[in-house]
Amino acid sequence: MATTKDLTDKSYWRMLASRGMGRFLVLAALHEQPRHGYDLARAVTLACDGCCEPTDAMIYPTIKELSEGGYIVCRTESQGRRIRKVCELTDRGRDAYRAAAEVWNAVLPAIRNGVEAGLRLEPSAQEKEKILA
Repeated sequence: MATTKDLTDKSYWRMLASRGMGRFLVLAALHEQPRHGYDLARAVTLACDGCCEPTDAMIYPTIKELSEGGYIVCRTESQGRRIRKVCELTDRGRDAYRAAAEVWNAVLPAIRNGVEAGLRLEPSAQEKEKILA
């Protein structure tokens, strides 16, 4: 039996947005400068004003996937007693970032139009009840 998702739950939409934008924002952050995992997660969070906060479970598999695909290279760097893996884009990674940016640029106007139309909607009876409660 399939589980029905509650499309009125904002956390569902946050999760979809986070998944959809995650790799793009990782590439964008690495385009700015080489970064280690924690710095990469922080840069992604800042880039989207906190709308998606990547966890280690998102960042490190993404780093592994991008590295295996030849989109980034990682080097080990010592900082005191800490050893960090610092990642940076390869030429292939810059090409992927450029391709993703072109696609997002084409999609964003449609998203913006849809969002603006949704924000202009009158609240449903259920929403009005929640507001009054």
